[in-house]
Amino acid sequence: MEKQKDEQVSEMSTCTCLWMLPEVCIADILALTSPPNVCSLSLVSKSLKSAADSDSVWAKFLPSDYRSIIASSSTPIPEFPSLKQLFVYLSHNHILIDEGRKSFSLDKWTGKKCYFLSARDLNITWGDTPEYWGWTSLPESSRFPEVARLEVIRWLEIWGTITAGILSPLTSYTAFFVYKLEEDSYGFDTRYMEVSVGISGVESEMRVAYLHQEPLYVPEYLYESPYTPPSPYQPYVRLETPCPDESDNLTFPELRDDGWFELELGEYYTGNEDDCIELRMQDVKTGCTKRGLIVEGIEIRPSSM
Repeated sequence: MEKQKDEQVSEMSTCTCLWMLPEVCIADILALTSPPNVCSLSLVSKSLKSAADSDSVWAKFLPSDYRSIIASSSTPIPEFPSLKQLFVYLSHNHILIDEGRKSFSLDKWTGKKCYFLSARDLNITWGDTPEYWGWTSLPESSRFPEVARLEVIRWLEIWGTITAGILSPLTSYTAFFVYKLEEDSYGFDTRYMEVSVGISGVESEMRVAYLHQEPLYVPEYLYESPYTPPSPYQPYVRLETPCPDESDNLTFPELRDDGWFELELGEYYTGNEDDCIELRMQDVKTGCTKRGLIVEGIEIRPSSM
């Protein structure tokens, strides 16, 4: 209790000291903090609110190239009287860029850039072969004009690239494969994927991951053929050790608020803006037939602290 009181007194003292400074100095100090801190301090007093709402503060939280990004957007963007309102809009909404093949937004906690590569912006092996892949529209759930739908395939290989220079510098990013599985999908509840994030052209360590939330383990000898789905009468076993040879460092999907699933592919630190980052998800080893995968794309956003 005493510690809490001391912290409150310290906070009040800090606010009082800020109160006494010229507004331009207050704005300079606030710009060194974070968007949530600035919003909290704006509630303390009128003088702090005036500084906290100023464009000089929020210009520091917006990326330096935000004007050119907005100019290239195919999404109608309202005109805002302040940079704070623009920041709030971009942190709660995405805008389509690159002819609708990517979307852009801001991380509301840091102001760092977030990008989402659509399925059309990815490399999908045999993606233009109708026997294997189809393209459809899901306007009720997808942010993009088109998503990819897997008809049937054995060799599954999906990857995308993004230049580190268009991301926020000196930032740790995490990439996520965003997808859905149809009710009649198969080949994903019994087989693992391989995922990686690394520099294009440099071999990356592949990690084991599952697209199904509750995968099953089916011993190899129970398959009549690796190219056909197993019989429904085969004795599936609920997966406790999904891949006996690689039981460590397994990755499973999580359900997003928008109804899609996301599977973590890996992390990358933007220390070199010239790096071309490759984001990959594949099953090129098992020869297992797969169908019913719907691909929205790959999202790249700042890693959680």
